[in-house]
Amino acid sequence: MNRVVLLLALIALGPLTASAAQNRDRFSFVALGCMPYGEQNYAAFERLIGEINRHAPAFTVHCGDTKAGSEPPTDAFLARVRDWFDSFEGPLIYTPGDNEWTDVHRENNGRQDPLVWLAKVRAVYFSEERSLGRRPLPLVTQRREPEHAAYVENARWTMGGVVFATVHVVGSNNNRDPERPAAMAEFAARDAANEAWVRATFAEARATGAPGVALFFQAQPFRQAPGQTGRSEGFRRFLDAVEQEAKAFGRPVLLVHSDEHRYRLEKAKAFEAGAEPLANVTRLETFGAGDIHGVLVTVDPDSADVFLAGPLVVPGNPLPVLPGRPAPNG
Repeated sequence: MNRVVLLLALIALGPLTASAAQNRDRFSFVALGCMPYGEQNYAAFERLIGEINRHAPAFTVHCGDTKAGSEPPTDAFLARVRDWFDSFEGPLIYTPGDNEWTDVHRENNGRQDPLVWLAKVRAVYFSEERSLGRRPLPLVTQRREPEHAAYVENARWTMGGVVFATVHVVGSNNNRDPERPAAMAEFAARDAANEAWVRATFAEARATGAPGVALFFQAQPFRQAPGQTGRSEGFRRFLDAVEQEAKAFGRPVLLVHSDEHRYRLEKAKAFEAGAEPLANVTRLETFGAGDIHGVLVTVDPDSADVFLAGPLVVPGNPLPVLPGRPAPNG
């Protein structure tokens, strides 16, 4: 096990500089998502929380999908997740996933109203302008913008000069479903709010001379499979805004999401197949589903890369599935 952990610790966004090792403002955070994802994973998820608490990061971000897509939502489960989130010793910041609300119209979810569950998610997790966890972190949220005040889940905070933000972008094509008029109306309004939030986040970063920006969201929005070009309509406006702002910003940008249940790290990210990669953009996808591990990101504001990342392996949980290593059933 020690050998495995050592190998995992070497996976990183870029090398540490000599000055980074001495920088007092250096800190770390943990990213996770798509978990616990079923009762069979509850114990493993609690072990992950314990391991995160042992590492004592500055904050942790959960990138959505606390339940599986086939599980019907319940008020009791929302409350249980809230209890888990509040068991983190440090701040826990959460952005919703599609399984929590977008997909509850499915037959296996009881054909429930997504907007009812979106309202419940906002009430349970976003009633105050601060994170969850035992030591909450003050947040700036989009409720301060009169035009987009409903989007209390979109949050921003700064640490070590670096600007961090959650953006409510979810799978299932971001709830853009032409067959459901209510979904289309919800999508259009949130899509506009998300664009405004992305641009406001980069405006904050430029105004403060931030060394880097990190965005957290649930969806995997990139189309890069063979034969797939362009952008899905559910993510076009969001990706256009992120790409334009990242290109203009010029300094390191980290995009963190869940959705596909596999760890992935891509430097110099291209936003679609055949497009020119942006050297300053790194895409980080978290573990998920039955792969119950986190990603530990070290932030060094004085280094050229700013963000340094690798898996946070949980003792007692099955070894993580990494690029080049097949899943246990694969």
